Amino acid sequence: MSWKSEIPLIVRVWINDLSETPTYSDDRIEQLVAVAAQYVKREINFANTYTIDTVKMTINPDPTTLASPDQDFIGFVALKAACLLDQSTFRTKAASEGIRAALGPASLSVGGNLKGYQIILEEGPCAMYQELRLQYEIGNANGIKSILSPFVGNKFDPSAIRYSSDRSRDFYS
Repeated sequence: MSWKSEIPLIVRVWINDLSETPTYSDDRIEQLVAVAAQYVKREINFANTYTIDTVKMTINPDPTTLASPDQDFIGFVALKAACLLDQSTFRTKAASEGIRAALGPASLSVGGNLKGYQIILEEGPCAMYQELRLQYEIGNANGIKSILSPFVGNKFDPSAIRYSSDRSRDFYS
């Protein structure tokens, strides 16, 4: 099974587009997955290196056909694609229903069913993607480096340093 059948199916589950006549065409979902993969590749360091062409809609190597399928990449791409689609739907609904915003004590008011889409953005795939991304980066730290230096202390005052040729004296005296 290639990514063009597996990941779009996962995305359709996330966006609840599994009816006999889906809202989005297969090509549209595949485009969305390719774009999402490009974002995921930039945001998260994976063990595998992927080459993504959003114009030709290719992901190489195919994460679903590897000797050990890259479930992390597949899951993150599906979540990111669902998030992008939810954001797009929210923008479309906002344009048609209208938004009232105030600059004073920062107020945003939405009408109709737009509030439901706002909740989906705050608690749905977008929020889950951010949370899982953070957990993945902490649990699979590939790019951690440190700089070690002598610990000086919380009350260090560099102006109190007096250098002396007498090495027997205290450093801070």
